[in-house]
Amino acid sequence: RGLRQPNHEQIRQMESWKAKRNQVIHSLSDTGLVLMLYYSRDRDEIFVRVAADPNHLRQVAEMIRYQLELKPQYLSAFADYKNDYQGRRDLNYSDRCIVSHLYETHYDKETEGEYPQKDAIFRTVDRLRLIDHIVRSGDHNCAGVDVGQLLHDGHLIHYFPLHEQRDLEDMDKDWFKTFVMGRNIHKVRNYFGERIALYFLFMSHFIKWLLIPTVVGTFLCVIDLFFGTSNNFTAVFICIGVGLFSTTFIHFWRRKSHLYALKWGTFSMKKKPEPTRPEFYGVSRVNPITSRVDRYYPWSERIWKVLFSYSVILVSLISLFFTVGVLMVLRHEFHKNGGRITFQVINALIVELLNTLFTSLATWLTDRENHRSYSEHANHLLAKMVVFKFINCYVSLYYIAFLKEHSYLFGVPMTCVNDDCLNDLGAQLAIFMLMRLTLQNMIELGGPYAMMWYRRMTEESAFNFDATLFTNPMTIMPDLSSPEKQSKKEDYDVYTDMDEVLILYGYSVLFVVACPWVPLIAIISLVLECFLDQKKLVLLYRRPFPDAASNNEPWDTAFDVFGMLAMATNTAVIVFSSNVFAGWNHFHKILLFMVVEHAMIGFRILISTLFPAIPHEVRLLAMQQQVMVHRHLNLGGEEDSHETRASAMMATAQPPPIVHDGDEEEFW
Repeated sequence: RGLRQPNHEQIRQMESWKAKRNQVIHSLSDTGLVLMLYYSRDRDEIFVRVAADPNHLRQVAEMIRYQLELKPQYLSAFADYKNDYQGRRDLNYSDRCIVSHLYETHYDKETEGEYPQKDAIFRTVDRLRLIDHIVRSGDHNCAGVDVGQLLHDGHLIHYFPLHEQRDLEDMDKDWFKTFVMGRNIHKVRNYFGERIALYFLFMSHFIKWLLIPTVVGTFLCVIDLFFGTSNNFTAVFICIGVGLFSTTFIHFWRRKSHLYALKWGTFSMKKKPEPTRPEFYGVSRVNPITSRVDRYYPWSERIWKVLFSYSVILVSLISLFFTVGVLMVLRHEFHKNGGRITFQVINALIVELLNTLFTSLATWLTDRENHRSYSEHANHLLAKMVVFKFINCYVSLYYIAFLKEHSYLFGVPMTCVNDDCLNDLGAQLAIFMLMRLTLQNMIELGGPYAMMWYRRMTEESAFNFDATLFTNPMTIMPDLSSPEKQSKKEDYDVYTDMDEVLILYGYSVLFVVACPWVPLIAIISLVLECFLDQKKLVLLYRRPFPDAASNNEPWDTAFDVFGMLAMATNTAVIVFSSNVFAGWNHFHKILLFMVVEHAMIGFRILISTLFPAIPHEVRLLAMQQQVMVHRHLNLGGEEDSHETRASAMMATAQPPPIVHDGDEEEFW
């Protein structure tokens, strides 16, 4: 290809890379993993495809007590995997333990025929998790490769599971049923894992719960058109409805998530040590938990970076309040010149711009704090983002609702349109929602495409630069292999999507009394968000690792806090800002607000008592499953009835017996 000869330093570097590569390859190969190595198109990278033999997967699954689903005859419980044990001959096989018929099989009859393969008890995500354990763990028959350290040092560029085109096409074909309605959510769980499946299940729950507010809000919006304003008696009914909705929405979601967690085997999932983030740095030491050499960063050094982060956030919030004040003054000037709608659009654009800028700032500050695990990094990032984005997105709405009327800002008198601040509030809220529906989704979909185009152009430019007059284009420009194409894509992070939905939820419930048709825009936005997210997962992102999860925490708590704030905010808007109680004095208004607020909280407590977060049937089924596992698996099937065993064995097709026409001696 006409490449120049490397110098001495480059030769030494390549030899170091080769030694490190051979060490990793030998470690993987010695464990029995099936490897396939090949160069990239440009021959500047080496791809290693890793697979495992079914017997190897069974051995590791039994060693780590991997949880697998049992057949419906055994209540579809999840239990530790065990291999069949035929027993000892000297004991007349009295100690044998045959349990293979207990486990559910997962296979496609259309492609695999009537008879499942040996590894049919493992779903795709089970195989990925077991192979990942073999690669990372230092257990017996495992490679013990420190993937995080390799990524940190730059010896490993990417580490990801490959897409399976047939499954992607199946989910994409029925995307509305799968990702929006949640009817085929098991497909998402079996391919992407429980974490992403819970995200789309939450989206489905959110959409279904918004149907009634959408119908009622649209009807009340027609009444508002008749009155010419949303500041009328119908706002009281909206306030009560949104209060009941926002205080119970997350509670019933928790009930639903617990039901699916039991169904998916994560209900009683214990917290496991997380892998180290590749970006984490520190001194090398022996990890007291894993007894392996790991990186360590003391909290005494991190605390100063955390204090610096929150000092920067405090300065950012002060600057934000000043910016909002200036914007409100400009809003007054625009209004005097007939540019009210123009300013509301500009205000919405500035809010989205500040959200983007602060996201980059918060990410940089959190990365600088050097957290070890992904969950620690996500929790600290969420703490920063929620505070800033709540103030940035909603402070102008709170100002219009409670402070704008008959107030002064920088010496300028503030007034509402026709002395009706609810009209101003509803118009600004509608602009915010429409901006997120259009601009935000365009950026969300166009960003990954732009990044892929940039990487492709950069690589093609460097690739063409290395070509010479004597190179053959047919040999150096073949099509990229599927793994190499996937390596050029971005990593998917469900955190970003949950953050967008949280902001949308705030817009949907915080000031809905001023704009009753906001739930309609919210439903359209959620359906579009589901469509874009599934397209990103299918087309634009690498396949994420299938993380197991039993809930959406800490996001469930964040949504719950937003719901309680929505109840208080809408009540305050009706009591203090609307004309419904304009004739009441200030003391009576405060008393009414406290009564309504406490009544809503009491209703929430009543609902939590009558319908606990963990449903009674879920607790009962969990205990029944424990008894079933103990009887039929832990006791080696001694209490397995003949009817149940026969039913379970007939549920899985068995290959037909081999029949020989000739004598047995002639066959051998």
